[in-house]
Amino acid sequence: MVPSLLLACIGEREVSVQFAAQVRGEPLRCDASYEKVGAPGTSLQLLDFKAYVHDVSLVRKGGGRVPLLLAQDGRWQRKTVAKLDFEDGTGTCNTGSPEVHTEVTGIVPDFDDYTGVEFTLGVPREINHRNVEWADPPLDDPSMWWSWTYGYRYLRLDVRSGGNRAYGFHVRADGCTGTPDVGVDCSAENQGTIFLKGFEPGRNRVVFDVAALFAHTDFESSGDGLTDPVPGCFSNAGDPECAALFPQVGLGGGATAPGGADAFIRVE
Repeated sequence: MVPSLLLACIGEREVSVQFAAQVRGEPLRCDASYEKVGAPGTSLQLLDFKAYVHDVSLVRKGGGRVPLLLAQDGRWQRKTVAKLDFEDGTGTCNTGSPEVHTEVTGIVPDFDDYTGVEFTLGVPREINHRNVEWADPPLDDPSMWWSWTYGYRYLRLDVRSGGNRAYGFHVRADGCTGTPDVGVDCSAENQGTIFLKGFEPGRNRVVFDVAALFAHTDFESSGDGLTDPVPGCFSNAGDPECAALFPQVGLGGGATAPGGADAFIRVE
């Protein structure tokens, strides 16, 4: 944290952390089909893509984290939480809404040595397990609410493969018991903190590359109805498809952690 007296001397500036959804460098759109995605490779169409992030910080050259004080816009950002929405309700995303939001805005001290960005993919635990019907924006979206865990989907990515099969990647808390009125406890909150180097505000953006995320996913054979009941990863303990996807969102370790040139979440 920066002492208030020092902040007064340094000054402050408005910052926009830009995000983009892509497929191998192409914009991910609701009116397009993308070829040779996954293994062994199939066409892919977007159905839905939204995410929550919180506790966004810029990282200085020496490693110090500087929290981004979010603009309180009453729609997309509240307190430390921001919602990202990459679908526009057209084409194959016809169950969505026309509103798109791909940035997180706020104020930071006017240092000249920001070289990274850090954020947590999720919703703070203390507000994650409240009833969506009573929530203020941006937590008032029922499509991001998972009723039987009384918590939010932190990331919702739904696609359709060339075989006309729906496939979902939903990141959320797991092993949850209780209710909002008495309290909810979960065995796994599943909130990954993403640290990305090489980020300079105004010059770089954070990319979600769907082709990189699904590089080893066989869409046509997933969800066999036995060991894997549903095509996709829905953050259930023991779901065989989560093992390859979780490291890409900062969970479970592994060689495909965020930040690399071939990672799902990276800087460009």
